[in-house]
Amino acid sequence: MKKSHIILIVSILVFVISLALPAVFTGKDNEMYGLALFLLGWADLSGDGTSWLANPILLFSWIFLLVKQPKIAAFLGLFSVGVALYYFTETEITVNEAGHKSPITSYGPGYYLWLASCVTMFVGSLLLLRSKPDPQIGLKN
Repeated sequence: MKKSHIILIVSILVFVISLALPAVFTGKDNEMYGLALFLLGWADLSGDGTSWLANPILLFSWIFLLVKQPKIAAFLGLFSVGVALYYFTETEITVNEAGHKSPITSYGPGYYLWLASCVTMFVGSLLLLRSKPDPQIGLKN
């Protein structure tokens, strides 16, 4: 199996697992799962939901890795990490379709796995770039 496919599979698998776990805690015994945040996050893009944009950025990173563009995939992977880390600056979250908000009290394993999925794409793409032989070297001999 190609290295790029392994990186892609690991990143997607970690992302999917993150959807099934609590990602944000909003108070005593109140938690938001990754899937709920994924489905509701786009609705708050004008406010504190800006970090949700890490999802489509990560998706494009996956696509560029599939079409053998690891430089672009690495850049988008780094960008998705930055946008996902921006989530730490947000103080409240939309908790339902009606737009009600609750303060964020802590982050769960779903958030950290989502972040790990972005980091996997960035680091994996960088490793692919390092392992590729330079075609110019063969021409100089």
